[in-house]
Amino acid sequence: MKTTLNLRFDKDIIDAAKKYAAARQTSISEIVETYLQKLTTQNKKKKFASDDLIGTLKKYKSMKDEEIKSLYMKGKHNA
Repeated sequence: MKTTLNLRFDKDIIDAAKKYAAARQTSISEIVETYLQKLTTQNKKKKFASDDLIGTLKKYKSMKDEEIKSLYMKGKHNA
């Protein structure tokens, strides 16, 4: 079931959005609906905030503690 939602935006943003939608032969409503659909389903796929980190530590598995500490200290003091 479709329903109405009223939103307020700056006039320049609305004008730019209308041009963007027209160039793609769609409507602002469809663009916003697609965006919100992706936004809300994306959060359902992730179970934990740490899911993005899976596999990122594999490259450190074979390193010694001192090597890892050295990399950490370099990054901390060069940032």
